Amino acid sequence: MAWALMTALALPVASVQAQSAASLTQPAQAALNQVLHLSASAQTEVPQDWLVISLSVQKEGLQAPAVQKQLNAMVSAALAVATPMVKPGALEVKTGEMNVSPRYGRDGKMNGWVGSAQLVLQGRDVEQITTLAGRMPDLTVAQIDWQLSPEQKSAAESRIQADAVAHFQTKAQSLTKQFGFSAYTIREVRVSSQEASEGHVMPRMAMVQMDAPSPMPVPAVAGKSRVVVNISGSIVLR
Repeated sequence: MAWALMTALALPVASVQAQSAASLTQPAQAALNQVLHLSASAQTEVPQDWLVISLSVQKEGLQAPAVQKQLNAMVSAALAVATPMVKPGALEVKTGEMNVSPRYGRDGKMNGWVGSAQLVLQGRDVEQITTLAGRMPDLTVAQIDWQLSPEQKSAAESRIQADAVAHFQTKAQSLTKQFGFSAYTIREVRVSSQEASEGHVMPRMAMVQMDAPSPMPVPAVAGKSRVVVNISGSIVLR
């Protein structure tokens, strides 16, 4: 009998606690329902000032070490020509991909090895880079690409970042009124940027269409890149 009485007395207490917890979460739940997600952006076009030319060489043979040795020799010879001309920011040189893989005939059987190696010339000095690319021993142009230098991209982002913020604020104020609220507070914001290149890119397949390096400078005309600053986040309507 005593145990039954204690159980009966405990039930109202649990009921009161549940009601109290529900009443405390209602304002928080209401605020959560008033969260609005939105995004805004600003963009600008900037002349490309960073040229990247990828040079490539291919070799075939019956033995993988022999193919590897040929590639190493050709890349070393090219580096010997290019390295003395290196000027940080103006003309930079780096090695690219190098690989040796089995070669198969029409019958599906392996009949040798084929390998390729790359050398990359890049920088702001277009005249020096294109001239050097045209006189590289044994290497042909695989790809030409234009980009923005880190300094150029950073300067463009700084110029339009304030515009992106203003667009976000204007959009937030407009949506707040349209939803029938008088004010808002920012809950979270994320800022990101991207570069969309519009310059000329020479496809990699062009490498096999060129018989030998040209003694003339490689033609390269810069385009423009579109720099975009994106701001996305959420606001709480009040």
